[in-house]
Amino acid sequence: MNLTFTQDRDWAIESPVNLVEGSTVTFACTFWGAVTSPGAAVYRRNATVTATVMPSGSHSASGSVATLKPLTALVGDAKYVIAVTGTVGGDVFVKKIEIAVGKDEGEQ
Repeated sequence: MNLTFTQDRDWAIESPVNLVEGSTVTFACTFWGAVTSPGAAVYRRNATVTATVMPSGSHSASGSVATLKPLTALVGDAKYVIAVTGTVGGDVFVKKIEIAVGKDEGEQ
C-alpha cells in the first residue's frame, strides 16, 4: 500500500488507513526526498506492539521510498499508530500513520 509523507505534516496524507483484522499489508512510504535508514515502531493503546505486528522481514529504502516490514496479526476494533523514521537530507524525521482495524465479521 502506497502512502505519502510531506515535510510539513506529521501524518501520512492517506491517514487513517482502514483495514480488516487478518489483513497483512506492506507500506511503501514516499518521502519528499531521498530517504535512508528507515525504521518503524507500532503502538496500540500507547503500548509498543512492534514485535507482535511486525515480526519478520526488514525495512528498506530506494530513492524517496521507504518500504516497511509487513504489518500483520492486527486485532479488530482497534487503532494503531505507526511511527515511521527516515533520514532525508541528513535530518531524521518521524512521521505517523494511523491504522483503524475493523472486525472480519458483521455487517457493512
